[in-house]
Amino acid sequence: MLILFSVSLSGQNKQNPKHRKIQAVIDSLRQEYAPDRRVYVFDVEVKGNTLNGYIYDSFDYANFCEVVKKYGYVNNVETLPAKELGEKTFGVINLSVADIREKPDFTEGMATQAILGTPILILQKDGWYRIQTPDGYIGWSQHFNFHPMTKTEFNTWTEAKKIIFTDYFGFAYSKPNKNSQTISDLVNGNMLKYEGEEGDFYKIAYPDGKIAYVLKSQCQPFYNWYSSLQLTKESIIEKAFTLMGIPYVWGGTSVKGMDCSGYTKQVLFMHGVILMRDASQQVNTGIPVDISKGYGNLQIGDLIFFGKKDQKTGKERIRHVGFYIGNNEFIHASGYIRISSLDPKKENYDEANTKEFIRASRVVGAVDTDGIWSIQNNPMYQVIK
Repeated sequence: MLILFSVSLSGQNKQNPKHRKIQAVIDSLRQEYAPDRRVYVFDVEVKGNTLNGYIYDSFDYANFCEVVKKYGYVNNVETLPAKELGEKTFGVINLSVADIREKPDFTEGMATQAILGTPILILQKDGWYRIQTPDGYIGWSQHFNFHPMTKTEFNTWTEAKKIIFTDYFGFAYSKPNKNSQTISDLVNGNMLKYEGEEGDFYKIAYPDGKIAYVLKSQCQPFYNWYSSLQLTKESIIEKAFTLMGIPYVWGGTSVKGMDCSGYTKQVLFMHGVILMRDASQQVNTGIPVDISKGYGNLQIGDLIFFGKKDQKTGKERIRHVGFYIGNNEFIHASGYIRISSLDPKKENYDEANTKEFIRASRVVGAVDTDGIWSIQNNPMYQVIK
């Protein structure tokens, strides 16, 4: 279920006991149904005697209407996906890497990214489009970043044979010739529709129907790649090391640049696994590893988390994540992908993070548990019934 919830009242409304009461009711509903604004949509504004905004229709809308009616408000709140979208409430990312922002403006912070071939849900249009990615994250993206589809079109794309780009960087070409015009760049994990083969190239189609050619040496048929994958603690570290030195980019989730949790997502996606977006979400997934008595229970490939715990409430604030690689060292995105140590005697000792090492979890053995999906079992990669 996804619900984004915010409530806004004018200064005059704040002084009105009736409006304060409805605000309290709405705040209560938000706490119950929309605790995390990154993955929920419930956007409500109180103006005069009217409630305006949007909620997602998986919320108990009938109950919400009864609450509004009880307090005498006119209910203009609509359910998402917005009616103005018509039947095109599905889509697929159409660029090698698409930016998704916190609000519909280039000056707003980067929330996340999605790569070519990623399925999305389209929720709302407000100049930009509010979309949801397979890890549940919600943000705003521009129309040229994705190709909108009806359910039928989306299912046709989903069922089509595909190739996956397995090199780190490259290009698609207008002809089966490296000297021909480039159509776009490509990055690791990009998925395209298979259209045939010509010599050393696969003929492929983008979500919007563009035709291009990709070197066979840089990609594989998706199911060949997927069926060959084995997630082990050793394979996690092997893939993690192949990204060494790539720059840190806030909001980044691709090999072009990653933040700390984008890095852990990318490494797991190289194994056909989708991890939740942020470190504060990832910390609640996987198999917990006890670090109360030191580092002895840690295994290579474990996710290790850094943050602080409120001494009064006990609530944690997770701010960073990396992979444990053994010998009291970890690899993470901090300035760039690099190795740091938990050992104060080592030259690469990371004092700030070591002092805030707070949790650890294990992904190996936990795929297809809450917050960790194999691609084949993620709902957005499946045919929509």
